[in-house]
Amino acid sequence: MQVVGVDFGTSNVRIATWDDESKLAPRPINIGAGEGASTMPAVIALRRDAPPLVGEAADALNDGADADTVVVRNLKRWALSGDPYVDWSLKASQTPLPDWWDPDAQHVVAFGEAFPVWEVIRQILAEAVRRAGLTGEFDWGAGCPVQADSDYRSGLTRTLGELGGGKSVAVIEEPILYLTLAHRLATLEPGSYLVYDLGGGSFDCALAEVDADGQTTVYASGGAPLLGGANIDAMLAARLNYAGSPRLLRIAKEQLAPTGPAQDVDGNVSLAWADLESVLNQSRFLERTLLPMREAYISAKVIWKYDANAPTLGGSVIPSCRLSDLPSAFAKDLNHIILTGGPTKSPFFHAGLSEKFGALKVRAAADLIPSEIPEPELTGISIGACYAAAENPSPLYVRRLPARITLREAGAGTSVEYQPYQHFATNFNPATSFLSAPLAAPANPDAKYELTIADPEGTVRHRRQFTLDRRSGDHAPRLLIDTLGRIGVDVGNNEPPQMVIDDPPWQTRRQREILQDIIARRQEQERSERERVRRLTTENPFGWQSGHG
Repeated sequence: MQVVGVDFGTSNVRIATWDDESKLAPRPINIGAGEGASTMPAVIALRRDAPPLVGEAADALNDGADADTVVVRNLKRWALSGDPYVDWSLKASQTPLPDWWDPDAQHVVAFGEAFPVWEVIRQILAEAVRRAGLTGEFDWGAGCPVQADSDYRSGLTRTLGELGGGKSVAVIEEPILYLTLAHRLATLEPGSYLVYDLGGGSFDCALAEVDADGQTTVYASGGAPLLGGANIDAMLAARLNYAGSPRLLRIAKEQLAPTGPAQDVDGNVSLAWADLESVLNQSRFLERTLLPMREAYISAKVIWKYDANAPTLGGSVIPSCRLSDLPSAFAKDLNHIILTGGPTKSPFFHAGLSEKFGALKVRAAADLIPSEIPEPELTGISIGACYAAAENPSPLYVRRLPARITLREAGAGTSVEYQPYQHFATNFNPATSFLSAPLAAPANPDAKYELTIADPEGTVRHRRQFTLDRRSGDHAPRLLIDTLGRIGVDVGNNEPPQMVIDDPPWQTRRQREILQDIIARRQEQERSERERVRRLTTENPFGWQSGHG
């Protein structure tokens, strides 16, 4: 079977092929403009009265320099913003949107015309497939970020299927594709790993266990959807006061080394190692990647299946795990931290993480992959996707709800709380309803309550005050999170719960569709009941006609 692996990244596209009947490893296809270049920029330039430019020609253009051209970069980042959790992060960080992006319609807007995001992505991928010269029938394998919701995954699946020649599509989270690759090439021993995947548009991490049979179980994953190589480029451009081609700046950055000379950007601007080191240190870039690592670790500690009798990894207690606790925690529980993704080629990340966790704990992608796989930091996802498309069994995933939810009685000040990762969830959907311990029963049945949603760091993202609508105040209310992701209060007395927030930030589109269906059925039942009551009160219940004796 011919398999094609695709890495559609924020900055670049890569494609690899593999014949699963051969004994050879998958190989990257050179789709770049230069000789031996396996990378095509994931950039498209929409032009007013001409066909769009895709790839290097579009990437070489300066943004906003031409009123008749709209350069669309980092499109993957905005395609992911349809996920409620990513959209929540965007709003919380107050990230400015590109002029060409319509977040409500998920469209690219140029010259008064709106283009659906997957239509634009399809044009980019179609050019990569054309350059790859793919013909005949084959199966697709592709990677997606850990933040990708079902809409992104289905969009990628549908788009690849439409490009012709494909029979089936397997979409796997990107950090896991690297584990698939490393284990398949017999370089990864069974054990527990954290994959540190820093790409052009986002940081992803996954805590997984690989057993002797090659089964990979992902116990926690997380990330920062707005933290990647594009942020580094923007910070460098600001430091150098550089307004030229982002592509030239990115190329110069990738050539930097602590002992190497400064790199020429465009003949007028020079980029030194001190510039890169300065912006990464000042922005605490490395530390910002530790937060998702810690959150994933705490989540995994709760559910990691170390043995049949231990509810936590190694039977140890779940740590409070301040950032300063991570080195000792990882030393006990993980075999390695594996670095992958283009920016991790920079010595800055390997040196910084080695300083925190120990040089023996940190492994770069190139350390694990044989020399026949070129530049595994860059090609590992597309090559791993080839294996993943034919891999059996597929990875297993477990996730939890990423929020701190508090119900407080305003007068007495008493509160109950849902702690981050306290309750099992699958793709951020609680598997069963969560019900907290009861609040102290208020003496005043008209007591005011406050419900807050905070991120795992404790920063409040949403706050709502309300009173309870109930027949008596005898029972103490309890915080409720139902299977549709709604947040409310259980008031006891066999009364229905009072829902306070119907659309929390993590609620998926599928949950909302189910909720809308339930509401529609409830409205239909109420309408039928009103009609039944109307007939009973206005019509003869026995069908007798008036005037009969």
